[in-house]
Parts: sequence; C-alpha cells; structure tokens
Amino acid sequence: MLIIGGMGVFRYQQVACLAREAARYAAVHGSGWHKETGQTCPTSSAIQNAVLPLAVGMDQNNLAMQVQWVGQVSGTVQNWDSVSKHPLSVNTSNQGVVNRLRVTVTYQWTPQLYLVGSINLQSTCEIPMSF
Repeated sequence: MLIIGGMGVFRYQQVACLAREAARYAAVHGSGWHKETGQTCPTSSAIQNAVLPLAVGMDQNNLAMQVQWVGQVSGTVQNWDSVSKHPLSVNTSNQGVVNRLRVTVTYQWTPQLYLVGSINLQSTCEIPMSF
C-alpha cells in the first residue's frame, strides 16, 4: 500500500512537471517558432509533442493537455489555437501589460490496487509570455 501511494505521488510530480515544461516551452518559443514556421506561436499540438517525451512510463492515452491564452487587459481566457497572441497588451492607462498563458495537464492514473478505481491527477501552470 505504501509503494502504491509513493507511485501516486511520483505520477502527480510528473503531471506537475509536464504542466510547467509545456508552459515554459510555449512562453519562450514564440520568436524562434516564427522564424522556423512563419506562425506567431507554437500550436497546442506542437507544445504537447514537445513535452510528451517527459511522460516516461505514463499511458499517453490517459494524458490530456489544455493550453489557454490569458489576456490581462480584457481578462479573457481563450483556447490557445483560436486567438492571435501577443506578449504585451496596452491597458486604458496606456501602460504595457504582460499577457499570460495557462497550461492544464490531466492524467487518469489507475493504481495497481484492484479495490481502488482510477484517480484524476491535474496540475495547472500559468506564466507570463516572454517572447
């Protein structure tokens, strides 16, 4: 039982690491991505593909990632692929405000105990855009 609990903590740490790494990747790869592909930012599928190699030992069919753009001036939260993204916005006082992005990773983990069903592990990371 103690070993299964330790494995659960380890899986949650992996989920948190994936959320942080995906957010970091999306926040810093804007300008380089634009040079390579002509697009302003990496797509959510490109972000997911960049961090999937870190999901060692995890069933990738049970792994879900949601990437969102958080506009600091408007206060809107939108799907990453459905909005044009800019690192900075200007508020009503004509001051620059750094926009943010949010990554939520969810993993459905099934412990090796047959008495317990699956457990949803979830972690969210929100950081400023920096490209």
